[in-house]
Amino acid sequence: MKRKELKPIAGLLTAGMLAVTGFVGLPAVLSIPSLESVDVVMEENEGRPSALSDSGNKGEVGAVTKFKSLDEVVNSLEKGAGYKYMKIAGYNKDVLAVTPTDEDDQDDVAGIFFRDGKAYARYVIIYSEVKPGKVVCAGALKTGGTGQVFRIDPKTGVIYTTSHHTFETYFLSPDGSELWHKDFYEDDDLEKYGTCWGYERATNKEEPVERDITLEEYRSLIDKDNAVTQGVVFTVK
Repeated sequence: MKRKELKPIAGLLTAGMLAVTGFVGLPAVLSIPSLESVDVVMEENEGRPSALSDSGNKGEVGAVTKFKSLDEVVNSLEKGAGYKYMKIAGYNKDVLAVTPTDEDDQDDVAGIFFRDGKAYARYVIIYSEVKPGKVVCAGALKTGGTGQVFRIDPKTGVIYTTSHHTFETYFLSPDGSELWHKDFYEDDDLEKYGTCWGYERATNKEEPVERDITLEEYRSLIDKDNAVTQGVVFTVK
């Protein structure tokens, strides 16, 4: 049985460690380095990587940036990058979603995706202003592994990033500083045990509870994703 772990990640935000962690989203989108060293706790799974852990920014979740406002982040973006001010479940203030230009030479962080004349995203970085003048990188999501775009339930503000083998939803921590899993299920145990393992919680004030669900339950979650979500449309700078 796979278990959810909480692993402390400390001081990974120097320029040298950016290369080690593989987090190229920020340098690709922003014109100058913007992170300071910080100690955070990162949600991680022993099993299949999630959209959050697979984004390459595990060391940067909750990191304080040099920016004093979300508008400053937008002003620093390269031409062709996308941005969206939006509400995400768990936090009552607007946050900023940023996506790299589609001309980025790093396939893992290819962001903008155009469809029917609108700009969607396959890789996003979330920024929040947790205190006046204090902007943090709340995390990044790699949503494009299966051609899926960054999408949200407009009624609840919950983010969905379902892939071939996982069902995932996200909200923000109560202070807005980190993206957290609301739900996470993977189908890796299906052939061996006949069930899908994962965990879930109703609010960001609760600890996740592990569960094994049937294939029918798993498919109903995927169907819910398709029924309630909308792709987030970005403004292109």
